[in-house]
Amino acid sequence: MIHSLIHPARWLATFCALFALLILSGCDVTNDDRPDPNMTASSLSRYNFSAEGIQEFYVDGVWGSGVGIGSGGGSVCCVMIPSKWHEGLQVTVEWRRSDCGGVNENNHSKCAGMKGDWPMKILKKTVPIEPYDVLDETQVFFLPNDEIKIYVTNKSPWHADHPSKLLSKLGDIDQQPFTDAEMKRFMEP
Repeated sequence: MIHSLIHPARWLATFCALFALLILSGCDVTNDDRPDPNMTASSLSRYNFSAEGIQEFYVDGVWGSGVGIGSGGGSVCCVMIPSKWHEGLQVTVEWRRSDCGGVNENNHSKCAGMKGDWPMKILKKTVPIEPYDVLDETQVFFLPNDEIKIYVTNKSPWHADHPSKLLSKLGDIDQQPFTDAEMKRFMEP
C-alpha cells in the first residue's frame, strides 16, 4: 500500500499547483518595465562659453563628459527626452567646475600653473529645455555666472538656424568665454 503523502496523484497535483503559481507570479501586470513610448534617446553634447573648465556634468543623471574653457562639441549617448517639446519641459543639470576666478588676458584659466588640486565648485540646477520641433542632439551651453541653456537641434551653435541665434546675436565669434557684453546680448530674446 502507498502512503497517502507520497501518492503519485497527490504529488502530481501539488506540483501542478506550485508550477501554476510560479507561472502566474511572472504575469504581474502592475509591474510595467517597458520604456515610455513618448521618450526618445538623444545624444548629449556640450559647449563651454564660461570662464571656468567643466570637469564633468550630468543631465538627469546621465554623464555628459567634461569640456574645457572655450571649447565644445562631441557627444555621448544618451539622455532620454520627450519626442515632442511641451511647455514646462526641463532637466536637472549637475556639474563640477573649476573655481579659479576666470581666465587671464590670453583666455587661459587662472588655474594654469597652480600646484596641487584646483579649487572646485559643484552645482546643480533645474533648467528649461528651449522649444524644439524635431528631436535631435541635446546641446548643453555652459554660460558665465553659472547659467545654462539647453537646446535640441541638429545645427551647430554657429549655424544661422541654430535656435540660440548665437550667430545673429554675436556675429562670427570664435568659441571662447563670453565677455559680459556678449553674455548680455546672448541672453536677450
